[in-house]
Amino acid sequence: MLTASPAVDHRFEKLRAGLARAFEPPPELTVAQWADNHRRLPRISSSEYGPWRTSRFPFLRAIMEDLSISSSVNEVAVMKGAQLGFTEVAINLMFYNIDYHPVPMLYVQPTLDNIEKFSKQRFTPSAEMVPQVSERLGDMKSRDSSNTIRMKSFPGGIIIMGGANSGASLRSMPIEVLMLDEWDAYPTDVDAEGDPAELAIRRTANFPRRKIFYLSTPLVKELSRIEPKFEEGDQRRYNIPCPRCGKLQVLKWANVKWELKKTNRDEPRDVWYQCEHCKKRIDEKEKTWFLSEDNGACWVAENPGAEVHSYHLSALYSPLGFYSWRDAVKMFLRATHSNNKELLKVFVNTVLGETWTEEARTVAAIGIMRRAQKYPADAPMKVAVLTAGVDVQEDRIEVEVVGWSGDLESWSIDYAVFRGDTEGAFVWQQLDDYLLQTWAHESGQPINIACAAVDSGHRARVVYRYCKVREHRNVFPVKGDSGWGKGYIKRPMRKHPDGVWLFTVWVDEVKSKVYSMLRVDDPSPGYCHFPQKTMYDRDYFRMLTAERLVTRRVRGFVKLQWELLPGRRNEALDCRTYALAALNILNPNFDAIAQRGGIMQFTNQPMKKRARRRSLSSGIH
Repeated sequence: MLTASPAVDHRFEKLRAGLARAFEPPPELTVAQWADNHRRLPRISSSEYGPWRTSRFPFLRAIMEDLSISSSVNEVAVMKGAQLGFTEVAINLMFYNIDYHPVPMLYVQPTLDNIEKFSKQRFTPSAEMVPQVSERLGDMKSRDSSNTIRMKSFPGGIIIMGGANSGASLRSMPIEVLMLDEWDAYPTDVDAEGDPAELAIRRTANFPRRKIFYLSTPLVKELSRIEPKFEEGDQRRYNIPCPRCGKLQVLKWANVKWELKKTNRDEPRDVWYQCEHCKKRIDEKEKTWFLSEDNGACWVAENPGAEVHSYHLSALYSPLGFYSWRDAVKMFLRATHSNNKELLKVFVNTVLGETWTEEARTVAAIGIMRRAQKYPADAPMKVAVLTAGVDVQEDRIEVEVVGWSGDLESWSIDYAVFRGDTEGAFVWQQLDDYLLQTWAHESGQPINIACAAVDSGHRARVVYRYCKVREHRNVFPVKGDSGWGKGYIKRPMRKHPDGVWLFTVWVDEVKSKVYSMLRVDDPSPGYCHFPQKTMYDRDYFRMLTAERLVTRRVRGFVKLQWELLPGRRNEALDCRTYALAALNILNPNFDAIAQRGGIMQFTNQPMKKRARRRSLSSGIH
C-alpha cells in the first residue's frame, strides 16, 4: 500500500490552509477600528494632524460602533456641543464605506455653500492622506463627471453631497447611508417640496440595514429637530468616574467652579470641577484619565430599549488641547456681564449642547414709556455711532435715528414721519434732507448718521433708485426675511440686478434682540433710553411693542414667528429693527472710535467692498 510521505502531507496541509485563508471573508471591522488602522488627519484642517486615535476622543467609539455594518442599529442621533470631533466621525464613516463596505451615501449640510467648503477644505485633503480611499476615488481634482465637488464615485458606491436648501441635491438614487449634519439649521421647506430631511430619508427606504446619522448642535428649542430625536431615542449620556471617589457622573455646568482675578472680573484665575458625590476638586488636567473607557467612563442610557440610539455631549468633554473649561467660563462671563443675549445663546448651544428658548415674547408698553428722560444734548456722551432705520409705506416714510455705545446700550435720538406718495420725489427729498442733518453731541461736536437701512418691502424699485446714488453715504436697501439661527443680516456677495447692495435682514432674530434689550430694566449693556420728545408718545411705544412671539404648527412643522397684536401698528418696531440691522451692516470698531475721539463721523467714504461681503455670522451682537 502506497502512502504519502510526512513531508508531502505537510506541504498539502500548508497549501490547503493558505487557500482557506484566501477565501475567508475579511474580519468585521467597526468604523473606529478602521479609522485607527488607516485614517490620517491632514495638517490643513486638523490641529492634531497625523494618525487618527479614537483614544483621544473615547466617547466617539460607541457611536462609530453603532454606525458600523456589524451593528443592527439603523438610526443614530447626536445632540452635541462644539470641539468634540463629530465632523471627523462623519468623514470616518464615509471613508470606512468607501474602502470596506461600498454603498451609496448621501451627506447633507444646511446649504450648498457649506457643502462646497466641506468638500474642498475637509473631505478632499483628508482623502488624500488615506491611500485606501484616494486610490478608490481616483483623481479627485479632475473634471470627470464621476468625481465632482458634490459627487464622489468609487467601485461599488457613490457619495452625494447635498445642501438642505436645494431639493435637487436631495432627489438622488437610493441611499443606504445618510448623514444629516447640523440638522437644526435646515429650512422647514425646500423648493416647495417639503422638509429636506424627509426628502433625504425617503431615499433610504429600500435598504433594511440602512444607517441614518442625525448630527447637530441644537439651536432654538421651539424649532429644534435634534432635541425631539434625542428624546425619542435611548438618551445616552457619557458618565465619567471621579478620580477621588470613583463614582460615575455626567459633567454638568452647575458643577464647574471658578475664582476670578481681582483685576478683571471677566478673567478666571482658577477653574475646576466639583464632584457631585464627594464634593472634591477634579482638575481639567485629569481629563485624559477620567474620559478613558479603561478607567470606567461609559455611556449610560436613560431611556433603555429605544430603537434609536441617541447621544448627548457637551463641550465640557472636549479633550485636552481643544476646548477648555477656562474657555467656557470666559464665554459665560462675557455673556452675562455684558447682558449679551446672543453670546449667551451661543454658549448654551455650542458649549452646553442644549437648546435655547426665546423668552422675549411680549413687552409692556407702559413700562417702557416710564423711561423717557431729558438728555443733556441730542446725543448723550456715551453715544459713539448713529444709525437710522427707515420703514417705507405707500403713503409715508417713517424713520428713527438711534445712538449706540460699544456695549449696545442705546439712545433713541429722533423719530420722524414724512407723508406723501412714495412713488413721488417730494417725500424722498424730505428723507434725504433728514438723513443729511447733524445732531448735537454732549461732547460739543456734531454727530451724523453713519449708516441707514431702508426697507425695500414696499416700492422696491423706488428704494433701489434712492439708495443706489447714496451708497457712498452708507445708505443701503434691506429686505426682511424670516428665519432663526442665521444671524442678523446676510451680506450680499454681488450687486442686485438694479445695481445696489441689497442686504437681507433676518427679522425674527433682530426683533428678538430688540425685545431682549427692551426687557433690560436698569441702565447697563443693552439698555434702551428714550427722550422726552413729542414723537415719543403713547402711540410710539404701542408701535414699538406691537408684536408677540408665538408658536404655530404649519404643514406639520412647528414655526416660531412674530405676530402683530390686534388693533396695533408696528412701524416703530420696524424702524428700530432696521436701525439695529444698520449697526450690524456697519459693524463699527468701537475701540478705534474711542481712540479717535469717541464718536463716529460720516466721512463721505463708503464701506470697503470686503466689509460688505463678510460672512453671514459677522455683525454686532
